[in-house]
Amino acid sequence: MDPLYSPEGVERRWQQTWEEERLYAAEADDPRETFVVAFPPPNVTGELHLGHALQLALADTLIRWRRMQGHNCLFQPGYDHAGISTQSVVEKALEREGGSRQALGRNAFEERVWEWLRLYGGTIMSQFRRMGASMDYRRERFTMDEGYVRAVLRYFVHLWGKGYLYRDHRIVNWCPYHESSLSDLELDHVETDDELFFIRYPLAGEERHITVATVRPATILADVAVAVHPEDERYRDLVGREAVVPFVERRVPIVADERVEPEFGTGALKVTPGHDATDFQIGRAHGLPEPMVIGPDGRMNCAVPEVAGMTQGEAGALVLAWCEERGLLEKREPYRHTISVCERCESRIEPLISLQWWCRMEELKKPALEALRSRRVRYHPESQHRFAIDSLEHAPDWNISRQIWWGHQIPAWYCANSHTTVAESNPDACAECGSTELKRDQDVLDTWFSSALWPFATLGWPEDTPDLRRFYPGDFNITAREIIRLWENRMIFSGLELMEEIPFGDVIIHSTVLALDGRRMSKSLGNGIDPMEPIEQYGADATRYGLLKISSTQDVRFSYKAIEEGRKLANKLWNVSRLILQNAGGAGSEAAPRDLEERWILARIDATRAEV
Repeated sequence: MDPLYSPEGVERRWQQTWEEERLYAAEADDPRETFVVAFPPPNVTGELHLGHALQLALADTLIRWRRMQGHNCLFQPGYDHAGISTQSVVEKALEREGGSRQALGRNAFEERVWEWLRLYGGTIMSQFRRMGASMDYRRERFTMDEGYVRAVLRYFVHLWGKGYLYRDHRIVNWCPYHESSLSDLELDHVETDDELFFIRYPLAGEERHITVATVRPATILADVAVAVHPEDERYRDLVGREAVVPFVERRVPIVADERVEPEFGTGALKVTPGHDATDFQIGRAHGLPEPMVIGPDGRMNCAVPEVAGMTQGEAGALVLAWCEERGLLEKREPYRHTISVCERCESRIEPLISLQWWCRMEELKKPALEALRSRRVRYHPESQHRFAIDSLEHAPDWNISRQIWWGHQIPAWYCANSHTTVAESNPDACAECGSTELKRDQDVLDTWFSSALWPFATLGWPEDTPDLRRFYPGDFNITAREIIRLWENRMIFSGLELMEEIPFGDVIIHSTVLALDGRRMSKSLGNGIDPMEPIEQYGADATRYGLLKISSTQDVRFSYKAIEEGRKLANKLWNVSRLILQNAGGAGSEAAPRDLEERWILARIDATRAEV
């Protein structure tokens, strides 16, 4: 052994040796008791971040512990195709070349994505190796593998057959750059300084008015009502009357609704179902129309000719000027609030009504709720178990479609008679009327739809494979609290729906690692820490030790001190090993024990080894 411990060389050498000797292999014909950890598949375009590093350290600790106890352990490696994330990366590369996705066309763009993945994908798996993850790398899977695609199509067809899927125009998070709906996880939330405008809406046929407050004057053009809280004494006598929307001069009802916050602004809410999630709910409850004045590109559409093609800022300025000329602009004041932006392009999210595919959750979630309430599935810590139940109890219908090109294309075809045919492969004719003129849906499925199948699709489902019979259900899942709703709960109800068994019994929600300054790490704050830096400086073992040491609570501040302690411990172990080997005659010494005491100790070791 070298006099000085060099972690990089030692760790790389042993990682290679252990892989070559297949010490991480999980075999379906191995009769030993199984132990399976479901690990979140990272984005194929991603790089290791501290959350991954902590997840990996925790999962690998469990796997190695059970492997040492003699279990047949499966630590499944793989990637998620990460629909919009991957498409964004490739689109930006095209833009730097002066091209665009639209100029290429769908088929050529998909080929470009595959080409990009062949060149640059897979970085994170090599980083997992550098972290010392004891995964069975022969089993590497990808959510766009041929077999995985077949599983996703089978799930969609299954849900359609049970009546769980439907199409409807509903409000979604809309990115005007990608021109697609987004999940909540694909949003960032940032504080911004705006102005709050107080606008008078005249009461129809009266000399009075009702004042509303808004930060988005352009959306006034799509107002269909004014809402007040039913217990707000200020407006009780106005409920049932009509107000006149400025600029478009449209008469709209004044309605009472408990969703209104009396403390905000004046307590009177302009209702714009086409451009606000709360307003959409109010509109549906009261049977209101749902006009939209903002298009999918974020600019004003043709609904109001005077503002067609304008930016929202330009249209809002025109509306405010109109109101001011007529004495309807009561006041304006500074207003600081939080808005949602796309995490990829930082475009401001537009709540828009869009025709989307939805999954009915009411029946689908019931078995999962029973599994959580009866603790067949247990979240740790307990607070996260309560959150998991609450989030599933209140889960709305799931928007499963995305208006992008990279991903699992929805297996639905439409004929000229507006009938829908759903099938795993291209149908020859409409299932309802026999028409042979079919057009496939252009949308792709939400990435979380496919990743919900990870615990069993990676084992060969929908085929009845030896791996599936041996390694499903699993034991543990380790992940971040941010994706309890998006991934964990969906794996549970998908596993129960398709496999009739829970995918795992325990879910560990790991700590959120904060930056050195105690704030959440983010690209915009510039306070992120690349875990490969401490790995290269201190070694993987030291980094893993440090992350595990600080992860006793749900929010922990990153600490180089803990990693330094890990480095010192590794040095001590190295020096102790050198001392023992030097005094034992070198590595591989087989000196026979001479004393009775030594023979007794070795006998006890053998007995313990056999028992374990």
